[in-house]
Amino acid sequence: MANTIHLISKTYINPNELSVTIEKVAQKLSYDVGKSYSQEYDIIEINLFKEDIEDYLSISINCKPDHFNDTFNNLYNISEYGIMVSIDYGYEDILLIPFLQQILKEMPELLVYNEETPKGIGSYVFNIYHLDSFSGTDSYALLGNPPQDLSNLA
Repeated sequence: MANTIHLISKTYINPNELSVTIEKVAQKLSYDVGKSYSQEYDIIEINLFKEDIEDYLSISINCKPDHFNDTFNNLYNISEYGIMVSIDYGYEDILLIPFLQQILKEMPELLVYNEETPKGIGSYVFNIYHLDSFSGTDSYALLGNPPQDLSNLA
């Protein structure tokens, strides 16, 4: 995996509900799902893939409310949000954009948070409006460019 983005929220979301929603989205997109739980780290790991292509998404949901609380207001350039989900993906991954579009339709309270911008550490934040306005599948084309209108994030 080459990059990591996060799904952030203003409120803590039950990790099991989030996991079920991710699996439903994967099913809608005809993605295969591999799921595991680490009791030692209290993390749900979900891998999404399609057998006929090399790309896959590695999704981590930290089940500890403390993780959400620790990240709340500690994000670059955005406050009043905490990290709910981390997603690792490849540079030219074609599974990511359809997944993000669908998960934000299911849970519009989430935002996509990318702190690895082309100019170094900073952040770009995307909502369902930004994702629906994007017509391609190239994750770098979307996530590597700042959204033009940030007025409707909340």
